[in-house]
Amino acid sequence: MKTKLEKLAGNFVIVVLLGLVSTTTAWAAIQSSLHAGKASDASSEYALALAAADNAWITAEVKYRDDLSVLRDKQVRHFIDKVPTEKLYDDIRTSNGSYEFYVDAFNCFTENPRMQLADCKPYMESIYAEYEAKFASSKSWIEVSNTETSLSNQLQMLTGLFAVSLFLLGITAVMRIRNLVAYLVVLSIILWIFGTAVLLSTPMIFA
Repeated sequence: MKTKLEKLAGNFVIVVLLGLVSTTTAWAAIQSSLHAGKASDASSEYALALAAADNAWITAEVKYRDDLSVLRDKQVRHFIDKVPTEKLYDDIRTSNGSYEFYVDAFNCFTENPRMQLADCKPYMESIYAEYEAKFASSKSWIEVSNTETSLSNQLQMLTGLFAVSLFLLGITAVMRIRNLVAYLVVLSIILWIFGTAVLLSTPMIFA
């Protein structure tokens, strides 16, 4: 009678452990899938932000090339035709360039008519500001994608660890040697506790 009770108690413990390990395995798999989805979303946002940054770069480059021509025209009018710098912006024989040229570059020009457009720091910062902002945004998205991918991979490895724990518990059902069963159960518990500790230290997604 005592042997039957001990066997029943042992089987009950194994069933409980199987339930716990199965639950944590499923939870790790779910979390891995959610983190993978978040990584995929971040990757898509990165591609969109990078495309927007490319468009902003092209726009800035077109403005810059046009403003180079405007600057050369104004320098010709100033040095060859002797038009004062204060009158050059309204000069009907030269175009006035982009908004950034008017706000930033023209001040540099009035201070130094022989300036190179690329040397006017306020103008260069202004005309490429949108590109810089969008490119920085794309970098933040790729960092999120890499982080979430790493977490997803880590959780996938945990499901493998839990699978080993389940396997060890499963084979105890056909074991007849008590000492070996005890060793397998203890090893399974150690693996489960380690995996659960790692799982709990991983950021969880609940939606």
